Amino acid sequence: MTQTAFEIGKAIANGKLDPVEVTQEALEKINAHAEKDNIYTVVTSDRAIEEAKNSHKRQKSGDLKSPLDGVPISWKDLYDSQNIPTEGGSKLLKGRIPKEDSEVLKRATDAGLVCTGKTHTSELAFSGLGINPNAKTSPNVNGSDLAPGGSSSGAAA
Repeated sequence: MTQTAFEIGKAIANGKLDPVEVTQEALEKINAHAEKDNIYTVVTSDRAIEEAKNSHKRQKSGDLKSPLDGVPISWKDLYDSQNIPTEGGSKLLKGRIPKEDSEVLKRATDAGLVCTGKTHTSELAFSGLGINPNAKTSPNVNGSDLAPGGSSSGAAA
């Protein structure tokens, strides 16, 4: 899939794309990627499929929540996700499991976005280079000898 999030959302709204199929394709690409473990801290397949099915129901009833309803999205491992480790790429937060989603994740879910999982970040998002010696450093898609860049390096990869 090479469309933008807005284009995917528009195609879902027009009935040209099914949010469940879009999500399944995204999850297949994530799981097949050679660098998956260096990009994602966790893939939340069950949550993603459930959210996509809910979006599909809204699509069929003509009651989508937003222009991005049904669009898959990943989250930097800095945003709390209920019952999923949120460690911010830091040993200081190792094993931290929040009891609820962060406010931004709640709002995105309320808008119908589909959470595919969490991506690696530089430690506590403090590096513009995207390098994390304490966790994993995501690859740079332009070359393995290059720094990934930015605190959202996993999301970019």
